[in-house]
Amino acid sequence: MSSTEAHIKLVNTLMATDRMWEATIDSLPDAVYIFGADKRLKKINRAGESLEQARRAFLSGRRCCDMLWGLAGVSCMVDRAMTNGAAVEVEIPAENKARRPLLVRVVPQTKDQQQESATGCIVIARDISDLRDVEEEASKQRAFLSSLVDLAPDEIYTLDAEHRFSWMNQRAELDSGLTRSVLLGQDFSMIVTSESREEAGAAVQCTLAGEQKQFEVRTICADGRIRCMDAHTSPLWHDGSITGVMVFMSDITERKLAQERAARSDKLRALGELAAGVAHNLNNSLTVIQGRAQLLLMRSGADEPNKKSLEVITQAVGDCSQTLRRLLDFSRRGSTRVSAPVDLSELVVSSVEIARPKWQAESAHRTGTIEVRMRTPKAVLTLGDSSELREVVLNLIFNAVDAMPHGGAIEIGTRNDGLNACFWVADTGSGMPPEVIARIFEPFYSTKGERGTGLGLSASHGIIENHGGHINVTSEPGKGTRFEVVLPLHESSEPAVATPLAPTNGTKAARVLVVEDEEKVRVLLNDAFRAYGHEVVEAATGAEALDRLDKAEFDLMVCDLGLPELSGLHVARWVKEFRPNLPVIIATGFSEMIADEDYQKARIDQVIPKPYAVADVLAKANALLAKQAAERRETVMV
Repeated sequence: MSSTEAHIKLVNTLMATDRMWEATIDSLPDAVYIFGADKRLKKINRAGESLEQARRAFLSGRRCCDMLWGLAGVSCMVDRAMTNGAAVEVEIPAENKARRPLLVRVVPQTKDQQQESATGCIVIARDISDLRDVEEEASKQRAFLSSLVDLAPDEIYTLDAEHRFSWMNQRAELDSGLTRSVLLGQDFSMIVTSESREEAGAAVQCTLAGEQKQFEVRTICADGRIRCMDAHTSPLWHDGSITGVMVFMSDITERKLAQERAARSDKLRALGELAAGVAHNLNNSLTVIQGRAQLLLMRSGADEPNKKSLEVITQAVGDCSQTLRRLLDFSRRGSTRVSAPVDLSELVVSSVEIARPKWQAESAHRTGTIEVRMRTPKAVLTLGDSSELREVVLNLIFNAVDAMPHGGAIEIGTRNDGLNACFWVADTGSGMPPEVIARIFEPFYSTKGERGTGLGLSASHGIIENHGGHINVTSEPGKGTRFEVVLPLHESSEPAVATPLAPTNGTKAARVLVVEDEEKVRVLLNDAFRAYGHEVVEAATGAEALDRLDKAEFDLMVCDLGLPELSGLHVARWVKEFRPNLPVIIATGFSEMIADEDYQKARIDQVIPKPYAVADVLAKANALLAKQAAERRETVMV
């Protein structure tokens, strides 16, 4: 083959190779530019033509900075790549001449590794507008989902496989006071109280094994507050395996407090119902004992040797009655608060008597005795619910007792400072540091360990706030604690004490209907009225009383409230409708107390509590009969 033929063949081969190369780069989706050492365009593919919106013949020989993606001066990518001999990659925003975002990569070319200067470069420009659109849409979706998560009412956390926090939503930061910078990377147990850690850790571990769990947990906020949370956990999956846990927590502190209050209320209600049944029998028995002793006293002479014993019996019955009244009053605390004048002095005295058996029964667990000093010089009145206020006093007394395991002294007193009605409970116990005082009224916060619920002082604080008052706490470690409750003062003149009218034989004989289901009490009243010349008709039930009233006329009715078949209130209403001039006395045990407005609606003339003194019943009866007689005389005169 001649040299000419060889040359032609070589040229053909090169042209074929060149066409093959052009076909190859023309098939690429990215724009490809080839520049020579003079930084002028040698070749460009079809994608480049499309990007430049010009044909190759027009673009050939142009400088790199004339291209749409070009950056002039020191920022010229081709210049930097060829000067430094290293690839340069730059993302050009949509504000360039091409009006679209581009990712441009410049690769310098040399003949061999020893050659220092570049003989040219290849530029690859990729249109990344679709990628940026997808990324922008994804960013919007992430922002939307992030807003949803941050606005969610629940606190949301994610944990890794080692129980460490990896993320938290904005609600979690706001409610707990713990920021991401503080919490992320820390163990989940960091925010969980000691008594909840075992259960919470076990729940997270079960979730890492694929289970969803729901549990209650107590958490600690940045400011030390303790909250009760309802927690739900779900596994986090990635590429078919569990990599962490998502924890949803909602604050149920108020709901738990309401449940605890309801439970206490139910307990007190059950106690009240139990005590009511006992009280009914005790009241009747005490009424009979006291009544018979008083009848004997009325008939006894001044020097009779048994008179002193009878007086002791009546006094003992009175003491029993007072104790029963205190217990039932405490157990009767309901959900509806009734405001009435309350004597704080009487309240704290009666509360001490209620609390005394408890701390005396627990004396075996102490090494010393407890001395109680009372400072209640006179009546101090406030307006409120005596049962709720008594609960506060008892809580403070029991706290003082618990603070003195080795014995000590408790001072309880009341005072009127001219503007407020106050009572205090002070002890000589262990005292409290400032950080404990700051949290003493928080729900679920307790210094008693497993023995305490952390609700006693919290409930007391709520009761006093509802009464328009506040509690001041003074304490120092080793020097005891003083709780002083400040309430609005109630200005009221002290009620005059009515002196019972002594029954006399001069009272005109009357016809009395005695309605009482307890036979011994019924016979007692029969004997008492007959002893003073009255005629007595008995009835054991409400229905029997109505039958008696329908067949005969009476001057007075004494009726028990708790009757079988028909209550005393029903009988009284019937009387006032059909016998409006007949005076009615209702006798009631503490367990059967009805609101005053119910008595007023029934137009009942007198209410007398059991166990009652016979002299009181006779005095009220004589007063009503005398009033009735006076009204009749006025009617006749008119």
